[in-house]
Amino acid sequence: MKKLSIYTLLLALALISIQACGPSEEERRAAEQARLDSLRQIEEQRIAEFMQAREDSLARVAEQEQAEEQSSGSQFSFAEDGDYAVQVGAFRSEEKANSYRNQLQERDFPNVYTVKVGNEETGDIWFRLRVGYFASKSDAETLGKELARELNTGYWVSNISSSGNNS
Repeated sequence: MKKLSIYTLLLALALISIQACGPSEEERRAAEQARLDSLRQIEEQRIAEFMQAREDSLARVAEQEQAEEQSSGSQFSFAEDGDYAVQVGAFRSEEKANSYRNQLQERDFPNVYTVKVGNEETGDIWFRLRVGYFASKSDAETLGKELARELNTGYWVSNISSSGNNS
């Protein structure tokens, strides 16, 4: 029994000395708070870097768009008596063609119009949406490329002097 009480006493002393050597509860809390503060600062820095990268990216895109607008504005010119037009769509529905025409007219293009083609007897009617008129095919191509990229569509350059389809 005496040995048991000595072992118990030694065990108690060992536990007390181990606990006395470790950090106090207050020190543990302070260390945890310091760790959390450090993690918060790192996260704030990451967010700030992300926001700066986003702002830089948006600024580059805006600069590119502005440069494209400036360069594209001077690359083509409309001609009231031109022989070419850009076809940007062909629709079965006249209402749909007119809706797109109205959207393009709001952009102040000099001539945005639809051409009705096809055979009414068979019902094979199309409404072609065109923007024009251009003196040269290259001017029409330039606007066609711009509109195709912007509207996510194709385009077709029509020689309206030879087709007789301008309305």
